[in-house]
Amino acid sequence: MLALFRRLAHLKAIAFPFACGLILTACAGPDVRVTNAPLSLTTGSLTSDRSAGTTTADGEAAIILAFSGGGARSAAFGYGVLSELAHQTSSGGTHTLADDVAVVAGVSGGAVLAAHFALYGSDGLPAFRQNFLGQDIEAELHTAFTPGNLLRGYQGGVNDLSGFPSWLDRHLFRGATFGKLNAPGRPNLIIHATDLYNRSPFIFDRHSFSAICSQYDDYPLAHAVAASAAVPIMFAPITLRNYNAACPVETEVATPRHARPSLTEKYYRESVERYRSATDLNYLKLYDGGLVDGVGTQSLLHLMNRPTPAPLSEAKARSIRHLLFIVVDASTRIGGGISQTEEPPDAKETVVSAIDALINIPSLQSYDMLRRRLPNWRDEIVRWRCQGNARCQNLDTAIIRVALADITEPATARRILTLHNRLTLQAQDVDFLSDLGRRLLREQPNYQRFLKRLRSDIRRGET
Repeated sequence: MLALFRRLAHLKAIAFPFACGLILTACAGPDVRVTNAPLSLTTGSLTSDRSAGTTTADGEAAIILAFSGGGARSAAFGYGVLSELAHQTSSGGTHTLADDVAVVAGVSGGAVLAAHFALYGSDGLPAFRQNFLGQDIEAELHTAFTPGNLLRGYQGGVNDLSGFPSWLDRHLFRGATFGKLNAPGRPNLIIHATDLYNRSPFIFDRHSFSAICSQYDDYPLAHAVAASAAVPIMFAPITLRNYNAACPVETEVATPRHARPSLTEKYYRESVERYRSATDLNYLKLYDGGLVDGVGTQSLLHLMNRPTPAPLSEAKARSIRHLLFIVVDASTRIGGGISQTEEPPDAKETVVSAIDALINIPSLQSYDMLRRRLPNWRDEIVRWRCQGNARCQNLDTAIIRVALADITEPATARRILTLHNRLTLQAQDVDFLSDLGRRLLREQPNYQRFLKRLRSDIRRGET
C-alpha cells in the first residue's frame, strides 16, 4: 500500500506542473498583435488608388465579380463560376472571359477565392482546387469542443494569428501583400471585414488605410482574408492600429460622387471619417465581413459612389463596350429539419440557421440596390469618358445573380443544406458545388446574351 501511495505522489508531481502549463497556455489569451504599420512618406502609400492605372486583359469586355461568404462551400461554388468563365473565349479570341475580370470582390470564404484569383489569375485555378479546396484546413485549427477551446473563445477567440492567417500565408499567399497586386493584368481586389467599433464594413483599400494613417502596399493578403472570415468566438479578431494621433501628413479624403447619399452610404462615410476624428478609436477589431455585407454587393456600391470610374481602372473604363456584373451567392436560406418535429433544433443547427437569417434580407436588399444603381452608374461612366467622342456611348451593361438558394430540385437542395459553413469539404462535395456553379451560370439568360454580343463582335472583326 505504501508503494502505491508513493507512486500516486510521483504521478501527481509530474501531472500537476503539466496541467498548470496547459492552463497558463490557455490563460495567455489569443495572439491579437497589431498587423499594420504606420504611414511613411517613403512607402508610396499616399499615391492614388491602384485602380487608376491597372488594366486587365486587352479587349472590349469587362466582368465584375462578387463572391458571398459561406466557408469552403462559397469558395467551391465560386470556383465553378470562374471555371466556366475560363472556358469561354472573349472578344478577339485571344483570351478567356476569366481574363476579362476587372474587379473581384469577396467575403469570408469568397474572399479566399477572390484574393487568390486577383494574385494568380485564371492560371492559378488548378492550384486553388488543390491547395485550398483539397486540403483539410480544420485539422490544423482549434475546432474541437474542449475546455481549453472554451476558455480561448471566452478570452477573445479560439483561433488567432497563429491559426488561419498563418495557414493562408503558408499554403496560398506566401507573403504576398496588396502592393504585389498593383501590376498590369491583375483585377482590382475588394475585400471587406466588419469593424466592430463602427458596426460597418472596413474595405481593404488605400482609401481605408489612408484614413487610419497606415501603410497599404505592405499589408499581407493573408491577414485581410482572415479578417473577412473571422467568425466571432471561433476566431480572434484581426487588429489594426489607428495611427492618426501621430500622422505625419494630411491624409487624402475621397470626394463623394453624390451630395445626397443613401442612409447606408452616409453611415459608411461617417465611419471612415471617425477614424480621423474619434479620440477613443485607437485599435480596430475586425471580424467576419458577412456580419455587415454577406455578398460583397454593398462594398461594390460604396466604391461605385466614389469618383468616376471606381471601381474600374481608368484604362478599362475607357476601352470596354460590354460590362457584366456577376453576383455569386452561396448562402443557404431555407430548409433543414427544424420544421419536421416539435423538438427544438440543436445548437449547431440553431447557429447555422440564425446566421443565414441575419444575412438573408440584407443580402437581397443590397443586390436590389446594385441592380437599381447600375443604369445610373453606367451613364456616369459614359459621361466621364465621352469628351466629345461619339463612340464613347457604346457601352452595354447587365447584372446576373447565381445563387444556391434558387435551386428547387429537392434532392439537390437537401444536399446543399448539409454543407454547412466549414473550411473543409470532401472531394465529392467540392465537385458537386463547382459543377453547380458552372451549370447555373450557363443557364442564366443574361449570361447567354452577353456571350452572344461578344461573339457578334468577333464575327464583325473577322469580316
